[in-house]
Amino acid sequence: MDLFRQNLRLNLVRPNLDGVPETPLPPGYSFRWFRRGDAAHWLLIQHDADPFNDITPDLFTRQFGVDLSRLEDRQIFVQDDIGRVVGTATAWPESGRNDATCGRVFWLAVLRQFQGRGLGKSLLGAACRRLQAQGYQRACVVTSTGRLPAVSLYLQYGFKPEIRSDAEHLIWEKVFATLQAHGHLKKAAAVA
Repeated sequence: MDLFRQNLRLNLVRPNLDGVPETPLPPGYSFRWFRRGDAAHWLLIQHDADPFNDITPDLFTRQFGVDLSRLEDRQIFVQDDIGRVVGTATAWPESGRNDATCGRVFWLAVLRQFQGRGLGKSLLGAACRRLQAQGYQRACVVTSTGRLPAVSLYLQYGFKPEIRSDAEHLIWEKVFATLQAHGHLKKAAAVA
């Protein structure tokens, strides 16, 4: 099974938001929250980083709605020392489950030329801390087998596979084997 090409959906949950790793941004980078005009930055980042979705202004509106004031304390950006926006993540309500205790890390992405610098780790930590500040006790994320470095990052940050069927169990077994074979996991984790 070619996990990357199949790009199968993966659900992960961080069972609590205590002890989220604090990963500071590298020198020369800073965080800032959403402000007017940032939809264009979000679109640029997602278009560059996401080979699986059709990134359009309509997608942004479908995902976040038209009341952009909701993003002002939920959508975070990383910018470099000249103000260029290079990454984003959103701490968002989870609408796909009946669990008011779980918030969602949503649309985390970094421009390809800036990947590998730890910016994704810093964004993930910031999004999880924002969810906790908003009163959520747990965090969930939806990703896919086409994004194995992201899966590895989520696992490192305490997210666990959410397995609801035998088919998902088999997919996760292959994900862990692939991650281990490519050095993304130091030790294979058991799939529950």
